[in-house]
Amino acid sequence: MHGIRLTTYSVLLVCVAKKFVFWMPYHAVFGFLIPLLIALLQVNNQGTNKYSFETHPANFCVFLLATFVYCVAFAADMKSKFYITKYAKLSSFVTVISGSLSSVSLISIFLTPLLGRLLFISWAFVSIVLSRGFIVSICHWLYQTIMKTFFQVFGIWNRFKGSGLMEQPRLPV
Repeated sequence: MHGIRLTTYSVLLVCVAKKFVFWMPYHAVFGFLIPLLIALLQVNNQGTNKYSFETHPANFCVFLLATFVYCVAFAADMKSKFYITKYAKLSSFVTVISGSLSSVSLISIFLTPLLGRLLFISWAFVSIVLSRGFIVSICHWLYQTIMKTFFQVFGIWNRFKGSGLMEQPRLPV
């Protein structure tokens, strides 16, 4: 009885997972690519006493940080698909950028140091080009916030300045 229930749950989970992969094709790519690259690293390091953590510590720190950000952003992205939020585009964008950085950091381990750096530079360039609209909207929001705050402070200053300098008119006695 438990075997049938477990099989039913696993079929249900596979159906739900396929639905998420359809919604989020980037997760299908990164969910396949990252474990594949880790397996290739393990095969590449067989028979050696050096591990990739020792030979490429910066790449692995970037990989771990990018993977952590990817997991958090992916969870936020999944939640935003169920509850329509204003942060849905942001979480999808962060998921794609961090997943690609995670993959690039693993791929760069297989390359020479110069090619690895060129790969990181090209990743940064593509990310900046893709995020241009997002960066413009952040700058616009920041400009509006600064101007609003400036005019509020300027208004308070004028009220303070105006009340102290002007002498109150005397009333007739």
